[in-house]
Amino acid sequence: MKSYSGLSSLLPLFFLLMAILSVTGCEREDPDDGDSLHGYWTDPDDGRVYRTIQLGDQIWMADNINLGEMIDGTAEQSDNGVIEKYCYDDNPVLCDKYGGLYQWGEAMQYDTRESSQGICPEGWHIPSDSEWKILEVFLGMAEAAGDMLWRGSGQGTQIQPEGETGFDALRGGNRFLNGSYNQIGSAGYFWTSTESEGSHAWRRGISINEKGIYRSVNHKAFGFSVRCIKY
Repeated sequence: MKSYSGLSSLLPLFFLLMAILSVTGCEREDPDDGDSLHGYWTDPDDGRVYRTIQLGDQIWMADNINLGEMIDGTAEQSDNGVIEKYCYDDNPVLCDKYGGLYQWGEAMQYDTRESSQGICPEGWHIPSDSEWKILEVFLGMAEAAGDMLWRGSGQGTQIQPEGETGFDALRGGNRFLNGSYNQIGSAGYFWTSTESEGSHAWRRGISINEKGIYRSVNHKAFGFSVRCIKY
């Protein structure tokens, strides 16, 4: 009779190998942080880590900028070599949550050229009105959408925190010309780098109660949020 003693001695090794394969085989899930939409970029100058999101050919920061020294809402930001920011209700905790609010000149660091770096890190810049339009069309907005006010049919919903794009446009409210604050939690406003008629510039807005994206001009002394973009 043929002996199977050699085969039986290999069985423990066989079962051990199968156990290893069940753990390390091709069905293994790669570890991640649960956030499959975002990338991350670290500013080499100060070590700040920013979430990023690619939409079409554009790469946007998925966080509002929160740089600078907080000043009182009744004061004017100025070209003094120091980045200054407003925090909603003059509360620094709200800057940590929603980012800073900036007058247009401060956001642009007093460079009026479209798509200037402004307060964005090196390699990034303040998006122009046209770059916002590129994003909106990528999200499905008709290029012939109304030129002003609420535009589109769901693109505002897509870029808010509840949307599926990962853009996470925060509803951080705004700072009025008189230094008061309004609409935190319900609306958010974002400067573009595109001027209009000297004392005004183009901006975008989103609202928890609206599906579209708001496009209008505002006086540069308002305080709005800032997002950065690169290609």
